[in-house]
Amino acid sequence: MEDLPRLDVGQTDLLDGQFLSRSERRDQQAQRILEAAKACFVRSGFQGASMQQICAEAGMSPGALYRYFPSKEAIVEAICEADRQQDTECFISLLENPSVVDGLVGAAVAHMRHVHDSGNARLFAEIRAESMRNEAIRETCNRCKAPVHELIGSQLQGAIERGEIDPQVDLGTLLASIMAIGEGLALNDLPALGVSFDKLEIVIRAMVVGMLRPTQAHTAPAA
Repeated sequence: MEDLPRLDVGQTDLLDGQFLSRSERRDQQAQRILEAAKACFVRSGFQGASMQQICAEAGMSPGALYRYFPSKEAIVEAICEADRQQDTECFISLLENPSVVDGLVGAAVAHMRHVHDSGNARLFAEIRAESMRNEAIRETCNRCKAPVHELIGSQLQGAIERGEIDPQVDLGTLLASIMAIGEGLALNDLPALGVSFDKLEIVIRAMVVGMLRPTQAHTAPAA
């Protein structure tokens, strides 16, 4: 395979009618590799997808690819980090809802929609499975989940202190359970199986109310 020409600092290259700086071109090449890796991971699994297969999928030589990512673990880290940034932005706005129940339900539905619309459910199911065997992947997954974990934990702690909710278990158990349920719903991608988001929201709200147990003063009246 023939590598694309390398550029000197400040030089531009014409691609699809657009002049790209070296930085922009590097980002474009990195994204090309990530998309190729996603396809390989979904098709062959993390263990089955080799760096050589990813090179072939991306149409790049090993030397060119390794300049961007030295390993499959590095590729997964880049994939997870990009997804984390998108997901965290969504969670921040929704979790600021004055109602902790409404905020958590809205964030959960938005997360499921994000995973469904991106088509990444199978990809992240594969990455999550690999995290059970691979310490580096596990550390990446935990690091990328940490911001959302902290956001939800902070909101729940505040709601407990204000007397808005009265969960039956300690905060650590409650938070771990909510995170596990949310991850499971997203990775199973129920909308792809024909379950509507409206029905999922009803189910999620029932679970959230059951787990958080809003106090009577903070329970919205039934429609």
